[in-house]
Amino acid sequence: MTYARARLWTGIAGVGVLVVFSLFMYLWQLPATLFPFDGGPLWAEWAALVTLFKLYVLISLPFDFLGGYWLPCKYQRLCLMFPTFWMKWVRGVLMQGAVMTGSALLLFESGRRWGVWVAACVLLVLQVLLVALQLPLARWVGGLSLRPLRGVGGAPERSVVVAGFDGGLSGGVAGLPGRETVVLPAHWVDSLPVEGARALLLRRLGVIATGARLRGLLLASAWNIAGFLLCAHLPGAGVERLWEFVTTLVAFTLWSFFGLLVLPSLSRPAVIGADRYAMEHGAEVPALHHAIVEIDQLQEDEPRRGRWLERIFHPIPSVENRLRAMQSGAASGGAWHAARMALYLSWANFGMLSRAVHCNSGRPELWVLFPGD
Repeated sequence: MTYARARLWTGIAGVGVLVVFSLFMYLWQLPATLFPFDGGPLWAEWAALVTLFKLYVLISLPFDFLGGYWLPCKYQRLCLMFPTFWMKWVRGVLMQGAVMTGSALLLFESGRRWGVWVAACVLLVLQVLLVALQLPLARWVGGLSLRPLRGVGGAPERSVVVAGFDGGLSGGVAGLPGRETVVLPAHWVDSLPVEGARALLLRRLGVIATGARLRGLLLASAWNIAGFLLCAHLPGAGVERLWEFVTTLVAFTLWSFFGLLVLPSLSRPAVIGADRYAMEHGAEVPALHHAIVEIDQLQEDEPRRGRWLERIFHPIPSVENRLRAMQSGAASGGAWHAARMALYLSWANFGMLSRAVHCNSGRPELWVLFPGD
């Protein structure tokens, strides 16, 4: 079994266990048993949400260990000393827990006092804050250090390089629309020729210029808000009592799972569009081809996949499909990384699948800046 396929099965197992846990919690209405009190001091409500987060961490721990420590060591990827892995994981979990429980408490208090639609507005504001703070959170959660990008022509002043430890780190685009920061990982820039690095930078600029990144943000945010509203109106759920609110949160995990099946098909065309933008704006085609192949080898080394495997689990087309699309003029457009951005933004309403998927399980460097193209 390849490293990529081993990670895929780890992610499938982790997501599956959390989905079964959430389904069990909802069908048996366990939140009403675990959190039966109504009202009380604010600290008691936050303590209840912390208890839920601890349960989530306990369930996720075996899969984080497999994805972040055991598999990289077994397949001779970046194998950290266990104490180093453990300390990085603890820091990431504590930061994520603070964001998730604090956001959930704000949602609950606003919903209990003013109703579900006000809570949905608060959720929108929280997601906007997560977008604005994506780069600082990546530093706090994953311990990433940043330095200015130099030596690559055409780099805007806002571009930075993320110097991370994880070979799967691919950076991305962070920040609010109009104030974006283009992030390139140091190991890409250092290992590729200048023309290859320039082609990658042009791709990142392309997802901003074509609106693909904005469409991805809007779709991801709308997906989460729609799921929150839908789940809040399910039987036994709501936002007025603590156990109803927890039921809403666990039901939202099922909605997030549905998003993992639907949203990747809207993300893949944007990857093709970024490739095409780079070609049309000065990137040397051989350098772009080489960079795509090289980066795939640095990350998971899976240049080709079966059609259904890619359609269900992967928001990024395989190398083989990307190169074919660049030659054939396949349709582009789409919403850039809507699937993975929806997982990150789900921190605002306790999205328990946000670090369980195969691409970032057990790797805090990738919990905020998900792996990308």
